[in-house]
Amino acid sequence: MTDRSDTSRSRRERPAKPALTREGIVAAAVAILRAEGLPKVTMRRLAQELDTGPASLYVYVRNTAELHAAVLDELLGTVGRAPAEGAEQL
Repeated sequence: MTDRSDTSRSRRERPAKPALTREGIVAAAVAILRAEGLPKVTMRRLAQELDTGPASLYVYVRNTAELHAAVLDELLGTVGRAPAEGAEQL
């Protein structure tokens, strides 16, 4: 029998990753955008951030253009949700 004293662990010993969701993918893409800029918001970079393979992301977004559109929608939605300065609250 061989001694497995190396630092690699089996998948069963690692904690489970959170399930992917479109909302989580877009949130991670927004975080990359803010930290590194739009050119870095790629499927490969996003997959790296989410500790998954790029192919897994295509279940939730068709391509990078759709991902960028979802990021824009999220950012515009954030602006729309912020109360306007001086606006009366209902």
